[in-house]
Amino acid sequence: MSQRRRLPNSLRWRAVGWMEMGLSQADVARRLNVSRSVVQRLWDQYQSEDSVSRRPVPGRPQATTPAEDRFLPLSARRRTTTVPQLVADHFQASGRRISATTVRNRLHNAGLYA
Repeated sequence: MSQRRRLPNSLRWRAVGWMEMGLSQADVARRLNVSRSVVQRLWDQYQSEDSVSRRPVPGRPQATTPAEDRFLPLSARRRTTTVPQLVADHFQASGRRISATTVRNRLHNAGLYA
């Protein structure tokens, strides 16, 4: 399966600008290196909502913030420690409990394997 990537808002607005200037959806798709259906959905969203920002995605919110996601691998690299110790350190620093699985997932995403 191919890897999905999100278009940043700057490229989304650029695509809308190109289409308003008269470029076809296929031309815009080639410039952005995405499929034409992506550009078509973006254009439809712009015409119906007058916005191109990403819609909220349903689902459970993440247990950690982006700053905490950066902190966990940093503290694991700084000193050799176990996952339960990282969980305890996180609770001590933030006052919020996260599971050992969450810590393992964040370390795995950062290229560390615990």
